[in-house]
Amino acid sequence: MNGTFERVKALMVGEFQIDPDAITPETHLTELGVDSLAALEFVFVLEEAFRFTMDNDTDLRGGLVQDVVNAVERALSRQPAVMAAA
Repeated sequence: MNGTFERVKALMVGEFQIDPDAITPETHLTELGVDSLAALEFVFVLEEAFRFTMDNDTDLRGGLVQDVVNAVERALSRQPAVMAAA
């Protein structure tokens, strides 16, 4: 599993009190008890944890855990590279 998946999984465990073993990339969010409102609120958790802003059209409702990971990776790929301090 990649690092993004592992971070998203850890955030889901903490936010939704889900058994980590229940979370796989193929798991539907609804199977985890994540409803539409919770999915929307989770976007804010992701933005804070990963320090980015998701597109307004990002919709995680009813998707898979992998959809969340993909959305995070897309948002991260659009972030400017941080320059190392000299």
